[in-house]
Amino acid sequence: MTISLYAHRLSQPSRAAEILLRELGIAYDWQEVDFANGETREPHFAEQINPFQTIPALVVSGDDPDFVLGESHAIMRYLCRIAADAGGDAENAQHWYPGDRDARRSARIDQWMAWHHNGIRRYDMFHDIMNLHLTLPMLKYELQSTALKPLQDGLRSGLATLEAHFERQPQDTPAAPTLCGDAHPTLADLTITCELYQIVAVGYRFDRYPQVAQWLNGMAERDHFKRVSEEVLEQGRTIREASGDYLELDAFA
Repeated sequence: MTISLYAHRLSQPSRAAEILLRELGIAYDWQEVDFANGETREPHFAEQINPFQTIPALVVSGDDPDFVLGESHAIMRYLCRIAADAGGDAENAQHWYPGDRDARRSARIDQWMAWHHNGIRRYDMFHDIMNLHLTLPMLKYELQSTALKPLQDGLRSGLATLEAHFERQPQDTPAAPTLCGDAHPTLADLTITCELYQIVAVGYRFDRYPQVAQWLNGMAERDHFKRVSEEVLEQGRTIREASGDYLELDAFA
């Protein structure tokens, strides 16, 4: 079995899938996809890799035909299910997603992963921030008010939901909170923190949401999360240094 991940490290779902592969100890071939310049829409990608024309995409070779899979949530659940067959750590995979072995815990993970789309991802502002970074100075404030501020305002509701959830957890939960209240994070934690880390990279602060900030910091300290996030951190640093006062970094403070 050979596993290939088609992805890019500036893509939040791509990083989540790659971090999980590393966490599970599954060997994989890295295939970088230039999604910003439209590679996912080219015929060879749409016909052979992922008809949804998105990243990440997974290709498992060894059978005839190859098994191809799109959508990060489906990819990550699949990897947890096949960890042992893929030479990975099956016991560790159970912590991330237990599947049928613990239906209730899996349902809680599924619930947060489903919520992720409308609660957090719809307010992704990283690419608008990149546009802000590249646009003419005279247009920066306009882009801030017309594009970024509505996204910031929308994201506050999701952050408040997360903060309230963590506050309801028993006080004897781990030092860094997790969505299921366990010592070990799950696919839901990985999915949503990769999403929010995209704006952490450019300097956004979450002072009004201390539990969320602690949760993000706890995930960011994991070795594989840290290594896979190096590229987005570097891109964020470049944007932050060039944008100066145009970015309202205290928007959530």
